[in-house]
Amino acid sequence: MNPELLVGLFGILTGCLSGLLGIGGGILLAPLLIIFMPLISSVQLTLLTITGLTTAQSFFGSSSAMFHLAKSKMQDNTLIYRFGIPMGLASLAISFFALHIPEKIVLIVFSLLAVCSVLIALLDRTLEKYCSDINLKRTPALPVIGILLGLLCGAVGQGGGFIYLPIMIYIFRCSPKVAIASAPIIGVLSSVSLFFGRALSDTLDWWLCLYLVIGIFIGAKIGALVSLRLNETILKKCINVFILLSSLKIISMAL
Repeated sequence: MNPELLVGLFGILTGCLSGLLGIGGGILLAPLLIIFMPLISSVQLTLLTITGLTTAQSFFGSSSAMFHLAKSKMQDNTLIYRFGIPMGLASLAISFFALHIPEKIVLIVFSLLAVCSVLIALLDRTLEKYCSDINLKRTPALPVIGILLGLLCGAVGQGGGFIYLPIMIYIFRCSPKVAIASAPIIGVLSSVSLFFGRALSDTLDWWLCLYLVIGIFIGAKIGALVSLRLNETILKKCINVFILLSSLKIISMAL
């Protein structure tokens, strides 16, 4: 298969995930490009090209999900202003130093974030006892956690949907639909510095990016339509499956 069309197909698949759960989807694109692309098209992309495409996926996946989920009008502005913006600014600040962080440290941080995302989901009942009364408009935890996550996710070059989505649901106690509607805006804020950093350094394959972005926009539309029609119980299960699979993939990278 033509590699450009295959990247576009991968864009549709990952875009569906973006629209369904409100996240960038870059974490799913990486194994598709590394494992399946050589099998289907006999083309092996360089690691630099792959990381560039996953960065583009994180940004455009979140942007497309934000556009398609906007009509739900379920976004939580408090989360966006007090959590998303601090996270985005912290990610931008650390992105200037990310290239100087040793790969071993990056993998350790990445794995710890993955383990934390699973533990947060597993400790749902326990967290409910301590976090059910949190006032999002007053608690200093929102900007503090946002800054911490921004620094960590920016250091490993990820938007961080696999960790901030469970935090919004299980710690901040947002309903899945509110979290999904708010997540892409936070995703854009946290991934914009990563994408434009790659763009300005001329390390993006713009031709493949074009096919990827077209696929993302189509897929995000499909995913958003499904997301708006699913009940919150099913959406929560989908999020838990995403957290588990993402974490297994991240941990396997570090082994």
